[in-house]
Amino acid sequence: MSSVGFIPRAESELEQLRAAYQSLNDLLKNLAAAEACLKNLDLKMTGDHLKVAQWNAREARKKIEAIGREKATKDTSCKL
Repeated sequence: MSSVGFIPRAESELEQLRAAYQSLNDLLKNLAAAEACLKNLDLKMTGDHLKVAQWNAREARKKIEAIGREKATKDTSCKL
């Protein structure tokens, strides 16, 4: 947005945690789907579900690390 004075609202910590939780839920769904495909010996789909599960895990990690960095920054700035 090019509006004068517009500052994008930062996500609250709760919203960030919800997003991380959703990524973890997606991870679990993909692992369950991979398990079902493995039982059916559909190795290509198993691999696809595992790749998506890895992506979900990386996304959850990024979101949780971002929250930790924000907390550390806030703690440091409060001590100054």
